[in-house]
Amino acid sequence: MSRRWLVVSTVYIIAAGVLATVGFALANPLPILLAALITIPCSVVALPAYYLAYGLLAQLPGANPSSSSGSGSVSSDGAVTSTTSTGMPAEWFTTITPIIGVGALVAAAIANVFIARAFAAQRNRRGH
Repeated sequence: MSRRWLVVSTVYIIAAGVLATVGFALANPLPILLAALITIPCSVVALPAYYLAYGLLAQLPGANPSSSSGSGSVSSDGAVTSTTSTGMPAEWFTTITPIIGVGALVAAAIANVFIARAFAAQRNRRGH
């Protein structure tokens, strides 16, 4: 593998990772879509895999509650105390899902590098 190939591949993978990280960190779909665009063809598999993982994690108890819950009490002097939770996702869920999304797009970029390298090696063996 040439030094130039290594540098270009590394920059490509980092670019995909940075775009995906910015997109997920800012909850902005544009950088995520750009990362997906530059990682085609492997992002065609990576993005559905991310949404499948997201959906499976959302099924875990407490990950993403869809209803409100609360509790309350009244003291002997008549003071009312209440707490409510309005369906906020669990902290671990909101932390791990963007990490999986970035990982999926970086994995797609890495897979593309390996695929491109395999095609280049095959082409060189054929003498082109």
